[in-house]
Amino acid sequence: MLFFLKLRLMVQDYFRERIFLVALVLILFLMGSVFGVLAAGILEPAQREHLLSYLNQGLHGDVLIPNSVYTRQTIVANIKTVFFLFFMGISVIGVPLALLLIFTRGFVLGYSISFLLRTMGFKGLVLVLTGVMPHNLLIIPALFLMVIAIIDFAAVLTKIRFTKKQVIIGAELIKCAVLTIAVLLAMVCAGFIQGYLTPLLTSWLTRVI
Repeated sequence: MLFFLKLRLMVQDYFRERIFLVALVLILFLMGSVFGVLAAGILEPAQREHLLSYLNQGLHGDVLIPNSVYTRQTIVANIKTVFFLFFMGISVIGVPLALLLIFTRGFVLGYSISFLLRTMGFKGLVLVLTGVMPHNLLIIPALFLMVIAIIDFAAVLTKIRFTKKQVIIGAELIKCAVLTIAVLLAMVCAGFIQGYLTPLLTSWLTRVI
């Protein structure tokens, strides 16, 4: 119990000290989501029908990928994303790409949710709750944490390079590596949810309604 209390305090202190970075990442994500919603709203009718037809094919099993294959592909893609972000932080100059990734993730999520709700109504809401949200409840916070960690580490490297201040780089690298491992675990769990749980929930609920 004491361990979890200390861990919670450490997490709270970590984010409190980096509140500016938290706000920056959150604002970028929200901006991406807003642009995604707007983009879904200006779709041409023909484009909307094409996307809806493709979506219905997937829901009715016309495009079938075994769950094990889909899960493996998803987990590998998630792991690649985490390592991409990690090396972006190490290189420092890649930090803008990490921020762009957050914006893009928000755009895709906003676009997907808006499209489903606009075109499918209540059924779209069910798809959002079963097909979009479960794995993203892990992926989004994990990406937030990863981007904040690499920006923080890049800031340390920049401080060393330009101000010559004494910073224990090893401790900062270990901190970043530990956070990366935590994010990796979350992304792997999200991959299993997306590969097994999400299709099961979506298939069952779409048949019921």
